[in-house]
Amino acid sequence: MKLLVIGTLFSAVCSLPVNAQGVHFEHYINMPYSAVRAGLINEGWQVVINKQIQDTSFYAQGIFDKGYEEVLDCISMERDQCQFVLTKDKQRILVTTKEKTLNVELIEAQ
Repeated sequence: MKLLVIGTLFSAVCSLPVNAQGVHFEHYINMPYSAVRAGLINEGWQVVINKQIQDTSFYAQGIFDKGYEEVLDCISMERDQCQFVLTKDKQRILVTTKEKTLNVELIEAQ
């Protein structure tokens, strides 16, 4: 059931445009999340630490343990995907990555 909910969330997010209230992120698409994260932090975005990481997949917990404390959750099925949350000026963005390489697929306002 949990995977179904996560899959539904990923599907819903993937149908949305790549911007957050006028802030455009197209230049980050297909880049490794590590580089995107550094760029976003340099632009003033802050990571939102997932305080409920114990309720997520083992895949997400492994990503969290690698220092990406903003990981919301991950799914490992046909396509590996993870989602990360950052905030700036009361805006929240959701970064969705694809594959085990964690290349950015989508950035969207929450």
